[in-house]
Amino acid sequence: MTPAMGFQGVKLGLFLPPALHERMIGAAGGQGLSAAYAQALTSLLDRLDASDAVTFAAVRGRKKRVTVRIDEALRDRLRVRLGTLSLKITDFACAAVDHHLSSKPGA
Repeated sequence: MTPAMGFQGVKLGLFLPPALHERMIGAAGGQGLSAAYAQALTSLLDRLDASDAVTFAAVRGRKKRVTVRIDEALRDRLRVRLGTLSLKITDFACAAVDHHLSSKPGA
């Protein structure tokens, strides 16, 4: 892949509350939305690997479909973790974004 082609990755379809996604757009800044979501997912996976206590709240209400691109290694790591936790991607992604945004002042 040449730099001009940009990052390809694999598509990841998420269903998120619209307000949470809008906050993520605002916090993404110049790094790009897919990179921001990848950072949020990676950060939560790292916390779980470190045995940090994480609460996964049930996600209720209206949701918006969001498609982002992540690298294959992150996708594979996410699949394994979702299986061990018996979680849906929506619950995991919402927790990841919430934790990510709470670490950023003003997000």
